[in-house]
Parts: sequence; structure tokens; C-alpha cells
Amino acid sequence: MNLKNISRRQVIGAAAGLCLTGPVLAQPYPSKPVRLIVSFAAGGGVDMMARVLADRLTRQMGQSFVVENRPGASGIIGADAVAKSPADGYTILVGGNPELTFVQAVNPKLPYNPLKDLAPLVLAARVPAVLVVPASSSIRTAAEYFERSRSTRGIVYGTPGRGTPMHLAFDLMNYKHGTNLIHVPYKGGGPATADVVAGQIESAVINAPPVVPHIRSGKLRALVVLQNERSAQLPDVPTLKEATGVDDLEAPSWFSLALPSGVPANIHKRLETEVLKVLNDVEVKASLSKAGLDVVALNSAQMGKVMIDEAAYNAAAVKRLNFKLD
Repeated sequence: MNLKNISRRQVIGAAAGLCLTGPVLAQPYPSKPVRLIVSFAAGGGVDMMARVLADRLTRQMGQSFVVENRPGASGIIGADAVAKSPADGYTILVGGNPELTFVQAVNPKLPYNPLKDLAPLVLAARVPAVLVVPASSSIRTAAEYFERSRSTRGIVYGTPGRGTPMHLAFDLMNYKHGTNLIHVPYKGGGPATADVVAGQIESAVINAPPVVPHIRSGKLRALVVLQNERSAQLPDVPTLKEATGVDDLEAPSWFSLALPSGVPANIHKRLETEVLKVLNDVEVKASLSKAGLDVVALNSAQMGKVMIDEAAYNAAAVKRLNFKLD
């Protein structure tokens, strides 16, 4: 080919072709919608938090953050979906400690390893668990409740699912204190709340967010909180120890965000920074506090330590007590 005969147009065309066939430059993150996979049903506390975060992150990062509920199996379904998603930062788990620190202790066939297949992002909030009965119930106090639960008939209670801290706590109550508490698992705090408000179940032990509005409106009666100190959300509700003298049971519960393992460090750090910024916003903290969440905003390293310590504790407790999911 005679180089002298090559036109300027041909040179430009060849250069354009090289650009098209060469490596595509990475687009800045996020360049498409991000999914927030919520591991429990709509209407519960973790779902409420996810929707607040989605709204603020959408405005803050200039890209849509979309909530997608994947309830069932104590959070396992949602967590497994995220663990098996591409490690690109476009799928985030919004869940809690059941699927991250407990279920592996009682389910040897768990389809994912929480400590290997999921990477902690932010531990957002701690949440008190509350024992409630319908306002129409004849039970007025926790002492009456547990006295009745020791009868042959027992008493039914709902939780957000098998393997939740509330389930373990009440199974331990049966084991240690002679109660006959009959577990009814739901796919989240929202459905369990709806049934206890409607009187479909006698009682429920649920994270505070979905039940607090019904307690304040008088539709539900709160008997105790299952933690060492009273909740700032429900200051008039006694602890289990105050109400009954039982001081060896708790139902620690927290909500968090996690990523599939292997997300690039720069994307992980960007998300961690943006989520912490949202959680430390005064209006967001006030909104989540009003809904019954105590915002703690722990970073990924702090959350990772909580996960490791709690998983070890749960494994030891389950082995010692021979606890099994019903």
C-alpha cells in the first residue's frame, strides 16, 4: 500500500476502530442502579431502615438504590442471593445477625459461609427485642405471661423467623425456666406484627421498629424488653430481669449491610463512607430512632469483629444446649 495515498479520513477511521476494539475504560461507580437485598419481609425494622438508606444514598450518590425483599429461612435466602452475586458493588445485603452470626451454628448445610462469602460493610443499628401481646389480652404483666406459659397448654409466640435471637432466647427460657413457649416463625417482623395486632397469635417477640407505633397507639401491650437495660425507645417498659428476676437471657439484635466477598477495595470504601455519612446525618438518626432503632454506625472492621465474636459465642451456646431449629 502506498502510504502517500492514505487519506486523512482513513486515518481517523482507523483510529476510531482501535478505540472501539481496545479495552473499554472503567466507568465511575455507581454507573447503574444498586440493589439493596433485604433478607426479611417488607414492613419490618430492617426493611424500614433499608428504605431510608435507599432514599438518601440515591440522592447522595446520584444513582438509584432499589430495595428488593428476599424474605425466608431466617434471612438465609437473601444472604445467599447476595453471597452468590457478582462482587462488583451493585448488590448489597441489608439484614441482621441471624443470617450472619447464628444460622451457621445450627445449620451445617448452610449454602454460604457468612464469614467467608460475605464482607462486612457497616453495622448500622442495634435494636431492642420486645415481648408484646394484643391490647385485648387478659395478660397485663410479664410475670402473668410466664406463669401462664408454664401451664400444660403453654402459650404461643411469634418471631421474625427460625434462628433469630428471639427464638433462641425463648427456647432457652423453656430449657432453663420450665416454660412451655410454642414458637411460630414468620418471614419477618412485619407479618408477625400484623398477626399479633389482629389477635391471630397470643404474643410475639419482635424487634422494636414495627411494634413501637402499635404500642404507642394502644393496639399492643409491651411486657418486657429482652436486654440488660431499658430501651430509650420504650423507657416505661421493664427489662426481663426487672419484671421476672430472670437475668440469663438476652436477644441481641442488630441490622447491618454486607457485600459479596471480593468487591474491589475502592468501591467497598466508597460505599462504607457514604453509608456512614447517611447514618450520621442528624435527620436520619432522629428518623431511625423514632422508629425504634439505636443507630451505632460501626465501620466494616468493627462490624467484622462483632461478627466473629458473636458467631463464636453462638456456636458454643448452641453446642452446649443442643439447640435445634424446629
